[in-house]
Amino acid sequence: MKQFSQKFYKKATTSVTLQTAERRELRERLVSYMEYHPLPAELRTKQKNVHSAPTMTEAFTFVKVPFHALFKYGALTAAFFFVALPFVAQNAMPGDTLYAVKVQFNEELRSTLTFDSLQKVEWETERLNRRLAEARLLASEGRLTEVMETEVAMAVRTHTESAKREIEVLRTKDADEAAIASITLETTLAVQATALKEEEAATSLAVNGEEALSAKVTNSPIADAIDESRDKTLEADVNVPLPAYDKLMARVEQNTTRIYELYTALSKTVSAEDLAGVTRRIEDLERSIDEVIALSEVDEVKAQQSLVEVMQRTQRVIIFINELIIAKTVDIETLVPMVPTTQEKKVNIASTTEALTVELAQIELMLATVTDEEVTEKAQLGKATILSLMEKMASSTEEHDVFVALGIEAQILSRDTITLLERFYTPATEENDEDATTKIESGEQITPAPAASEQEGTTDQDISQVLENPSTMLTTRE
Repeated sequence: MKQFSQKFYKKATTSVTLQTAERRELRERLVSYMEYHPLPAELRTKQKNVHSAPTMTEAFTFVKVPFHALFKYGALTAAFFFVALPFVAQNAMPGDTLYAVKVQFNEELRSTLTFDSLQKVEWETERLNRRLAEARLLASEGRLTEVMETEVAMAVRTHTESAKREIEVLRTKDADEAAIASITLETTLAVQATALKEEEAATSLAVNGEEALSAKVTNSPIADAIDESRDKTLEADVNVPLPAYDKLMARVEQNTTRIYELYTALSKTVSAEDLAGVTRRIEDLERSIDEVIALSEVDEVKAQQSLVEVMQRTQRVIIFINELIIAKTVDIETLVPMVPTTQEKKVNIASTTEALTVELAQIELMLATVTDEEVTEKAQLGKATILSLMEKMASSTEEHDVFVALGIEAQILSRDTITLLERFYTPATEENDEDATTKIESGEQITPAPAASEQEGTTDQDISQVLENPSTMLTTRE
């Protein structure tokens, strides 16, 4: 039996086989069963990581690149260079590491993305103001070098030329808009020229005295660049007509809106004194706009001219506020002179009259004791000139700007005359000290007229009478 079983098993293992089709069918059934009945994860055996040796040469070895990590860190780097870095560079100053990013990337990108010609002119004008404000700040800190001055002067010319090109393009589309843009550019250059020259004059006078004053102002490359750019702008606008009233008014409204926006931001950062100065200028603008609106109903041409002046003043206020944002290096009176009210004009007339009255009385008093004929002759000439200026002031009370200019000239001449006489003036002795204040060579007594602030009930008629007859400023009695 055992032998039979062994023989049968041996025969079965050697002679009994499956056909090819049977093996294929059996394999398919087995694989299908495994797919539908997978082994649970906890019963699976973990495979060992087998690192096979590279079969290729080093030149053809494949490298696995971590694209996910590269994308993540690349995005962070791009955000730093294109967002964070330009934002930090906004406050960079000439000489700082990030200043090139501010000028050559931030500002150039904005220029490229600005397509409207008028907006391009405004942007180039703003860039010009920025360069000059930065230069003044560096000068106030003693960090403005000759190389920086040259670079700022070059920037002034570049921005001015860019603005003028856009103005010429604008003339072919809208003459009124071109005229407004040209007025804006010219106003900016005029304001910056005045501020720069006055600042340089004051600095040079304080350091080197009067002799170096004119040389410093003339040799400044920034001042030369501004003057050159301004002359070219004025030549191009000789025959340009005034813009239409409606467009001028729209521009003034746009500027005043900008002023209010800047004022709101400024109120949180500047001193009360600076804020009060800006507030006063805004009130002046509002009053002037109301006057122009009333004038337009009577004479639209004069209203246009007045509105141009108002627009220029709004531009000056914007420039000054931007100066405050960077750093206060210019006084507000330099950029935006205050426009006095009617009452303030009356007070100014009275105070000017008072000052000249006192100074003329002092000249008469000192002349009584001076014996040098040459000095006396010069002082008499100065006195006569002052009286002549007073007569001109009497005829210009309605034009307050002219009155102020004449008054300043008269006061300067009066003080120069007093300075001259002080060198030869002989003070009175104690015995006749009371009489010395009124005696003169002819034996007449001259005393100063009462000051305007001391006169009770001073009226406009009193002031006009004094101005019409300057000799009444001195009370003469035998």
